[in-house]
Amino acid sequence: MSAVLFFFALPIHAFEWPFGAKEFNQKLSAQDLTPSTRYYARGPSFFSGQLWEEKQFLKQLEAQNYRQREEDQVLMPGDAKKLNLPNCKYITKNEAIVEGFSCWMWQTHMNEVFIVIVDDKQVIESTWKGDPSVRYWKANLDPVLVAQYRGQQPIMQNELKISEFPVNCMNATMAIEDNEFLQHSGLSYQGLFRSLVKNIVQRRYAQGGSTITQQLVKNYFLTPEKTISRKLKELFLAVKLESEWSKDQILETYLNIIYMGQSGAFQVLGFGAASEYYFNKPVQKLNLSECALMAAIVNNPGIYNPWKNPEKATTRRNLVLKKMLEFKLINERELASASAATLPEQAVQKASETAPYYFEAVRKELETLNLSEPSSIYASLDLDSQQTAQLALQKHISNLEKTKKNLIKNTEKGHKLEGIVLTTENKTGLVTVLVGGQNFKQTQFNRALNGRRQIGSLIKPFVYYLALKDGADPLTEIQDEKFVWSYDKKSWSPENYDKKYNGNVPLYFALKESLNAPTARLMQRLGLENLVSETKNFGFTSEIPLTPASSLGASIHYPIEIIDSYRTLANLGKFTTSHFIEKVQNKNNETLYEYNPKFEDRGDPQLISVLVGIMKETIRSGTAKGITSSGWQWPAAGKTGTTSDNKDAWFSGFTPQHTTVVWLGYDRSVSSYLTGASGAVPVWLEVMNKIESGWNHSDFPFPDTVEAREVQLFSENKNTELIFKK
Repeated sequence: MSAVLFFFALPIHAFEWPFGAKEFNQKLSAQDLTPSTRYYARGPSFFSGQLWEEKQFLKQLEAQNYRQREEDQVLMPGDAKKLNLPNCKYITKNEAIVEGFSCWMWQTHMNEVFIVIVDDKQVIESTWKGDPSVRYWKANLDPVLVAQYRGQQPIMQNELKISEFPVNCMNATMAIEDNEFLQHSGLSYQGLFRSLVKNIVQRRYAQGGSTITQQLVKNYFLTPEKTISRKLKELFLAVKLESEWSKDQILETYLNIIYMGQSGAFQVLGFGAASEYYFNKPVQKLNLSECALMAAIVNNPGIYNPWKNPEKATTRRNLVLKKMLEFKLINERELASASAATLPEQAVQKASETAPYYFEAVRKELETLNLSEPSSIYASLDLDSQQTAQLALQKHISNLEKTKKNLIKNTEKGHKLEGIVLTTENKTGLVTVLVGGQNFKQTQFNRALNGRRQIGSLIKPFVYYLALKDGADPLTEIQDEKFVWSYDKKSWSPENYDKKYNGNVPLYFALKESLNAPTARLMQRLGLENLVSETKNFGFTSEIPLTPASSLGASIHYPIEIIDSYRTLANLGKFTTSHFIEKVQNKNNETLYEYNPKFEDRGDPQLISVLVGIMKETIRSGTAKGITSSGWQWPAAGKTGTTSDNKDAWFSGFTPQHTTVVWLGYDRSVSSYLTGASGAVPVWLEVMNKIESGWNHSDFPFPDTVEAREVQLFSENKNTELIFKK
C-alpha cells in the first residue's frame, strides 16, 4: 500500500514522460473523445400534394419534443406554431394565395426553418424553407439517427450537453458508480484501498475501485488488459484529466460514451442512445425508475440487460435506488414508487434486418461525392416504408415457400427464395426504400444494388413507345401469330406465355396482356438498334445485345436501371438518376453537399402519356389486374416481367408520386415458376398501399395535347378509357 501512496505524493509532471501521450493531450484540448460518422434516415417529411393530417402532425411534434408556440411568439430551435391568414400570406412574401389557406411553421432542433401551406381541402399546397422563406421541394422535422461508425466499428450514440441529462440520471450514476465524484480529484483512496486489499487476498487483479474519471480514461485511452502497469497509467491519466477538465465536462463525456449494450453489430454508447434503445424515448423524458435502471446497466450491460435478465436488472436497479436514498438524493416515497415500476418492453426496431442494404448504397454514393471529412450523412430512407417493404417481402416469400409445391421442393434442396424492393420519389429521384434481400445478417449480397438479372417483359413498354413514335396509336392492329425471325443464319420463333395466339389484336391489348409474338414482330420491323438507343435514353446503362430475344427482355440489368427508366415514364419523359443522399455536413455542421433535384427531357410527353395510359390498363384488366381486384383505386401504371426460363419474376409500377420495382427469384440458377403477377405484384401492392395512403390522388399530369377516349376492350364486353393524341 505504501507504494501506491508514494505514487500520489509525487507531482503530476513527474510521470509526464511515460504516460503523457500526444493523442491524449490532443483529445483533451479538442474535448472530442468520440469522432464518428453518422447516418440519418428521414424524419417526418411533407410534400406538395400530400394530404395534411393535423392530429398526426401534432403527435409527430410531441414525439420529437417540439414546443408549440403562439402566432406572435418568436420561434426557437424545437418550436412550432400555426399561422392563419393574413400572417400566412405575409410569410410567403405576398405570393398569390387562395383564401382558405393556413400554415404551419417550425424551427428544427438543427436550426432549419420550414413552412407548410395547407389549402382548404387539407392538401399541402407548397413547402418553404429558410428565413426569409423560399420555395423548397419538401419540409421536414428532425432526421432519425440510424447508423453510426467510429472507423469501421458500428455504434449507436447520441451526444448531449450536461444540461440535457435528467438530474435523476446523473445522481443515480454517481450514487452507484462513484459517490465521491464531486469531491475527489480523479481517484478515490477509499475505493483504491478496498480493491488493493481484495487483490492481495485473492493474489490476482480482481477489482479496480475505479472512479467515473478512471472509467472514462480506461474506455478511451487505454487497452482493456488487467495489469498493474495499465492500472498505474489509468491512475495517472485520471488525475491529469481532472486537472484539465471541469467536473461537468467529465460527467458529460462519461454519460455520452460509456458502453451500454449491444444492438446487433452496433455498440450502444452513452445514455442518449441507450434511452432510445431501451425505452424508445429521449433521455430527457426518463423518470426516476428509468434513470436508476440506466445506472444499473452501466456496471455490466450483458448481465443487467432488462430483456435478457429481468430479475437481475430489477435487483440492480433497486440497489441503485437504495443508494440514492442512502445519500439523501430521493425520499422513501420516491424509492417505493420507483422500485415498483415495471421494466421496459423490448421495442421492434424499424427495418433493422434490411436497412444495412440501404446504407451500402449511401456509402457508395458518398464515395462518388469525394467530400472532405463528412461527419453527418442525411439519407432519403423512409424507415416506415422500408419496414413495410421488409415485412411484405418476408411474409410473401414465407407464404410461397409453404404453399407452392415446386418452391417447397426447392427449399428442401437448400435453395432460398430471395427478393428485392426499390422505391423512389418521382419528383426528386430520391430512393426511399431499398431492400436488397430478406435479411442482411443471413446474406450481405445486395441484390437491389449489385444483382444483374434478365428483365423479361419489363422491356416491352419501350418497344411500344417506338411503335407510337412510328405513328401507331392504342388501337392500331398488330399480328399475334406464330412467326420465325431469321438472323445471322439462325432462326428464332417467340411464343406467347400460354402458347395461344389471337390473330390481329389492338396494340394496347398486346402490351397489357404482355404478348410475346406481336411484340417481337413489332421489334423486327422497328429495328433492334432503335430499341438499344431508346432504352439508353430512358435510363438503361447495361449493354443490350442486338439479338431478337432482346425484344422480350433477354438482356441482364441492374434493378437501379429499371427504376430510373420507369420513373422517366412516370414523369412523362423527365429523367434523373437515382440518389440516396439529401445532405452531408462536417463535424462543425457546415453543409458540404445538398441535393437539388434536376431533370432532363428524354422523351416526348405526348407519346409517353399515350403509353402510360396503356400501362394503366395493365393494372385495370391486364397481367397485373390483381392489383385492381384487391381494391386499389388510385391512378397507377406498370408492367409485369417473367423471364422465359421462369427464374425471374418482376413488377415495376408507378403512380404520379412514386415508382416501385419488385423482383423475386433465386441467387442460383433455379427456376421458381413464379410470374410477375404471382411473385412480385403482391409485394408491390402492400408497399404502395402504405406509401400512397397519405396522398391526394390526382391523375398523371397529362399535357393538353392528349385526351382520354372511351373504347371497348378487345374481346371483352366492357369499356375503358385510353389516352390518345388530339
